Amino acid sequence: MRRVQIGLCAVLFGAVLLTAACGDDGSASPEASIVSPANVASATDVARPESDTSSPPGQTEVFGTALPQFEQLEDDPAVGRTPPVVVGPDLITGEPVRIESRGRPMVVAFYAHWCPHCQAEVDDLTEWLESNELPAGVDFYAVSVLEDPTRGNHPPEKWLRDAGWQHPVVADTPALSVVDAFGLQSVPYLVAVDANNEVVLRFAGNVGADEIAAFFSSLLEPPS
Repeated sequence: MRRVQIGLCAVLFGAVLLTAACGDDGSASPEASIVSPANVASATDVARPESDTSSPPGQTEVFGTALPQFEQLEDDPAVGRTPPVVVGPDLITGEPVRIESRGRPMVVAFYAHWCPHCQAEVDDLTEWLESNELPAGVDFYAVSVLEDPTRGNHPPEKWLRDAGWQHPVVADTPALSVVDAFGLQSVPYLVAVDANNEVVLRFAGNVGADEIAAFFSSLLEPPS
């Protein structure tokens, strides 16, 4: 087991029983709620043809091999796997974004605009960043998932802009391609990837700004 995985688990595992997350019905509970199976595809291969290397304007695309659905922190079968690549326009700026490891660690956060725990996480992080900085050397991306115009804080780009979000954020497709590809079952949700482009940890539930900073620092530690 890599040292970074142990370090991240030490930071986060103790919070699992106290954490909160939302399912896609908008419910909140002290533990992660499952996303409706009807909205989660069973296919694991989301690769697109090699000849198709461009992303149509305004459309998010996912390619690579999907991770298994997240069910538990310990013995997660996604650890050691290469995550899918997400390509699409930034939800706030419109600039192209490619969520992919570039020889350095990355963290991908998944938020739903209607989820109160996502709202709290975004508020806490943006407030913390007003007087602090995340450790350099780790890329940070967000994905807006499970969009629903009948629920609160819609549209998500307005919510994130009003919250002062400053990191690249891509919207999932209506078919939930990113949700399926990363094995998401509840939000908020984090996926940590090391410099070798391998998943080292997935976590569902609120983390908090200080813990996210520790999360980043752990990713920068050399493997044992």
